[in-house]
Amino acid sequence: MIKRLFILCWMFPNIIWAQDTIKNVFLGGIVVTSTRTNSSIESMAASVEVINHNELENFPLSNIDNILQSVSNVYVNRSWGIFSKNASVTMRGMDGTNRVLVLYNGIPLNKTSGGGINWYIIAPETVEKIEVIKGSNSALFGNNAMSGIINILTKMPEQKFAVSASIIGASYNTFGGRLNLSGNHIKDKKGWFWYANGFYRKGDGYINVPESLRDTNDCKLHMNEISSDISLGYQFNENTRLSVNYNFYHDQRSDGIKIFETEGSLLTDYSNVWMADFTTKLKHGIQFEAKAFYHYDYFWQHTERLNETGDIYKLYDTEQSSDDYGLWMNASKKILKNHRLTIGVDLKQGDMKAEDIYRTSTDHAIRNGKIGFAAVFIQNEIQLSKKCSLIAALRYDYAQFYNGSFSIQNPTYNTGFAGDYTENYNNYHWFNMSPKLSIKYFLHSKLDVYASFSQGFMPGTLDDMISSRKISKGFKLANPELKPEYVTSLELGCNYKPVNNLILESSIYYSFGKDFQYFVATGEVIDLDKIVLKRENIGKVNIYGFETSVKWQLTKKLILKANYTYNHSEIVSFNAVNETGLNLQGKFIAEIPPHQIFAGVFLKTKWVNASVICNYISQQWADEQNSSVIDPYTTLDMRLSRQFFKHIVCALDIQNILDHKYIDKKGGLAPGRFIEVDMGIKF
Repeated sequence: MIKRLFILCWMFPNIIWAQDTIKNVFLGGIVVTSTRTNSSIESMAASVEVINHNELENFPLSNIDNILQSVSNVYVNRSWGIFSKNASVTMRGMDGTNRVLVLYNGIPLNKTSGGGINWYIIAPETVEKIEVIKGSNSALFGNNAMSGIINILTKMPEQKFAVSASIIGASYNTFGGRLNLSGNHIKDKKGWFWYANGFYRKGDGYINVPESLRDTNDCKLHMNEISSDISLGYQFNENTRLSVNYNFYHDQRSDGIKIFETEGSLLTDYSNVWMADFTTKLKHGIQFEAKAFYHYDYFWQHTERLNETGDIYKLYDTEQSSDDYGLWMNASKKILKNHRLTIGVDLKQGDMKAEDIYRTSTDHAIRNGKIGFAAVFIQNEIQLSKKCSLIAALRYDYAQFYNGSFSIQNPTYNTGFAGDYTENYNNYHWFNMSPKLSIKYFLHSKLDVYASFSQGFMPGTLDDMISSRKISKGFKLANPELKPEYVTSLELGCNYKPVNNLILESSIYYSFGKDFQYFVATGEVIDLDKIVLKRENIGKVNIYGFETSVKWQLTKKLILKANYTYNHSEIVSFNAVNETGLNLQGKFIAEIPPHQIFAGVFLKTKWVNASVICNYISQQWADEQNSSVIDPYTTLDMRLSRQFFKHIVCALDIQNILDHKYIDKKGGLAPGRFIEVDMGIKF
């Protein structure tokens, strides 16, 4: 099979396409910062795509994650649009958002509680570019970088004072607005810079239950959100800079069920993120960088439910708070003639506390846990010749799960315990070495090839280890004995530029995982129809596939982009210890579409900027047992925008033009056609 994929890798560059950025996309010298050292995109032995602000401005999106649909082998699931609590973004045939590391100006956003991030905190208009590096990068970044990295970089203010504001009107009685202020007071490479952004959006929503299944308890997925983003920085000289960023987010959403409560079931989220970034150039040419961060997240869910027979009513609140804080430091220096050495230390700590408080009974459940990480790494970039470069990296990780506990007070049949119960979980710690080796060779100025080998490990999330709670698939049991998973990845790729306005990229990859973390049915059912699941180390998985893409600039004003992705993700050995349900050996990993196709046309003129994009997502398995499928679907989106009198900007976005209301992995209905009008002014 690997041999066949290798052959396909060399066939497809001539028929499918690649992308970079809308402006100056075919010029060299693009610098990628999500490598711990600033590296040119041409020197990297990996599949790398960079999206800049020009492309963001010309793309139909309501949230920043929408743009990732245009990147090959990145699967974005936001099937309820802006009414989704959040998006699921995965890469390279691996399920779970915790296997993709998301950075904000190089600072991690993934939460130790669940591994995901809040995409709503990132304002699209503040983004300068997005770097996507596919494939395992655990040797540099640790556990969350199992399948790739997404680094979101914000714009540097350019004027002494700039202001922009806009109002938004959209489908489902949605309205909102944005306000952006910024200033740059740097003179002679010294001075202050700052920005402050605010965003508000509210929508009545829609009923996401298919009409044939609706009852009187179904209600609209209404939402109300507000966020702010403030940054202050000082540049001491051309080599030294310090910046501090604060982000606040609050939202309230309905989960679509209303029985007796005035507003029905509600979800509320508060998020505070502090980040600090310091870079300087020390003596002897040493480049030093330090990034500190603190994330606080508070989640409250007010839930009311009726069982299938309608005779048992439950009303309960879930409160969950989590903290993540850490310090990442690294230093790099060019040594000898052709070596650049980078060393670093990463420290990160996360803790989580959650409570379930029942209002229709006396049950009160409390769960706690902490997890800490410490790592050192070293990387050597070697220029073997003018045509060949080599990168070798090694990381040593230490992780510890501790202070885990669960207690239940005054239990009833709602939680199934016979009496008060308290359990203090065992502490666990793990050590791991993660190597990476990659090489790139230029066959000639228009064609290069690369190969890479990497290994990584990922401990479980706190939510999987300490939380027993209801999820969209059923009821999840905590597993405090969940062990880390280990993944080894191999990749071959090529980049071809036959003419100046055409870029072709292709790669094939193969990953095999040991002690892979995956949901397993226990064979039990609660509330008549809710299956009980548990995250287990199921055994071994094989994941392979290829991706190929092209970008073609037909004229100065017209660009075509397209890509195709194939993934095969299979469980090849199944040995879950506590599993009492079905054997999953030979099953495919759920929620991974084998085929994805993207195509887009982008036009920029003095009269109008226009784009039309098409996404195809193939059929995929909805559950771990491969007993039900999610049907394939295609979406067609467009954007029209124009600037008037240098200060006024108007845009029209139409998502899902054909109004295709497909069913998603949670059994929910997509919102169909969504129209948004944005009118703004800037000075």
